[in-house]
Amino acid sequence: MKPTPSDFPTKRTPLSSPLKGNALTTDIIAKSLLIGVTFVLVLLLTLTLASCGGSSSGGGTTPTTQASTSGGGSGSGTTPTASPGIGLGTQPCPDAVKATAYWDSIIPAQNGVTRVEKVTCGNLIGNPTLQALVMVRYQGTGATLDVYVFNNITSPNPSQLLKLQNLYKGDAKISGYNSILTAEVDQNSSINAGKNNASLTQDLFREFKWSDGAGTLVPVSFPGIYPDLTRFQAENDQAQVNLGQTPWKLNAAMVASHMAADPHLLKWPGSAPTTLVSGGGSSDTDAVVTVKNPAAGGGTLKVSLQRLEGNTNGGIWEVVAVTSDGMSITSPQNRDRLTSPVKVAGTGNAFEGVIGKVAVMDHLYQDIGHANATGVMGNGNTTFSSNVTYNSTFKGGSQEGIVVLYAENNAAGGSPATAVMLKELLS
Repeated sequence: MKPTPSDFPTKRTPLSSPLKGNALTTDIIAKSLLIGVTFVLVLLLTLTLASCGGSSSGGGTTPTTQASTSGGGSGSGTTPTASPGIGLGTQPCPDAVKATAYWDSIIPAQNGVTRVEKVTCGNLIGNPTLQALVMVRYQGTGATLDVYVFNNITSPNPSQLLKLQNLYKGDAKISGYNSILTAEVDQNSSINAGKNNASLTQDLFREFKWSDGAGTLVPVSFPGIYPDLTRFQAENDQAQVNLGQTPWKLNAAMVASHMAADPHLLKWPGSAPTTLVSGGGSSDTDAVVTVKNPAAGGGTLKVSLQRLEGNTNGGIWEVVAVTSDGMSITSPQNRDRLTSPVKVAGTGNAFEGVIGKVAVMDHLYQDIGHANATGVMGNGNTTFSSNVTYNSTFKGGSQEGIVVLYAENNAAGGSPATAVMLKELLS
């Protein structure tokens, strides 16, 4: 803003009047300074507002945030959180691609051999676009399933993101976590080996989720240890509990107690005392429970649990961590991907060199490989490192399992004094 002539006097004061002339000159200078300062302040304010407006508008672009997961405590990942524009779970397919017949030529299906059984859609790659899960069933014994996931699904040539073949008596679905869940029969597992086709049980469950780094869907692990090792089983369990079955899964302390008593895990008495340390209420998503081994020399487990999908409206509890004072597994880390042999290191209390046993458990909680945990010192608190070779009955990829450090019960023998458990992905 420039000063106008009206801001200044139109008549000069004669020099012969020094006192009056000096006062007027001073007044003119003051007004000029005020106008100059005002001009500078207005200019700075305008520039500041322009700068703020530019940063908030982002040049007219809107960043897209990928779907994320959150979960309190250890083993995060049980609570899905969708970004704007991204729905959780199955979403309606576009009309043009929702019919199974549309995919016959894309797969392609073989007349009399295979058929496209089902098509479902979801936001599987972390943005608002839809992807298609296409299930192709083989006719004949075993009802083998092939699973495909496609992107750019309305294009004449959709791009293939995932292909899984030969899932015996297989099934697949999109989870509430925007991952792909598959189910099949492990014909060599402890519950299926040697049985005829009609007696086989679907027992192997896997999960695949989008990875920005890999640019595809990759195997991932569910954080749960018990009562469900996989998300497929957990979602099925939740559906059964919603129908009034196995209500103990709605009680954090009872879930911890069942885990300690499970014959595949600790074999502690079902009456082992439990204490709810924190959480576990109807409005809580997390809980911590201790379970005390009542046998002589028995220890205490600290069991951390989370509700499935963070659901406080009847969500079941899942064990996500099992620890015990005075012992730990420092390697591998929770939810690593392991290959055989695996080096397991940690700490524990040794007696005559023996801390206990390290075991790798498969998708049925079966011991598929173990080794002694021997301390570097003969007695007292010490460290150990053991190489464990394991042999998985499933040869078609990875499976979910756990690594357990069992503490030797030197006083009573029998079941372990206590334990530490980690969830792992076994290859």
